[in-house]
Amino acid sequence: MKELRIAPLVEGDGEVNALPILLRRIAFDIDPSVSLKHVKPFRHPAGRLIKPEGLERALNAVAITHPHHAILVLIDSEDDCPATLGPHLLHRATTARPDLLISTVLAYREFETWFLAAAESLSGVRGLPSNLIPPPDPEAIRDAKGWLTKQMPSGTCYSLST
Repeated sequence: MKELRIAPLVEGDGEVNALPILLRRIAFDIDPSVSLKHVKPFRHPAGRLIKPEGLERALNAVAITHPHHAILVLIDSEDDCPATLGPHLLHRATTARPDLLISTVLAYREFETWFLAAAESLSGVRGLPSNLIPPPDPEAIRDAKGWLTKQMPSGTCYSLST
């Protein structure tokens, strides 16, 4: 069995809880013989990562704590264009740490937007209705967490921290 070592660098609690599950599922779908060795994601606010030297400091901290791991940087792009900001952050990261294998992934607006796009696959999960369908334009929704909460039974709310 091959081992893949990933140290995620994320911005929110939702990503801390959900990303390890998502990475395991993706790794299994790509190659079931891969064992994913991950650590609890490192959480840093995106605002600090985007500022000059913020990403670089965070990468150094992750690399010291978990040497020999690939680093996955996953943040929300909010209102920035992920196709512009993502390559810019990757350039900064690889310039600062050319010795590391680093990938940057930016969710358009917010991480939970992906859940809206994949709503059918979440039908019947964590209180969501069994007939859940995605909204027509998931990326146009500014509050993906709110949309998910509205789909749930009255008195419950969406949260990845449970």
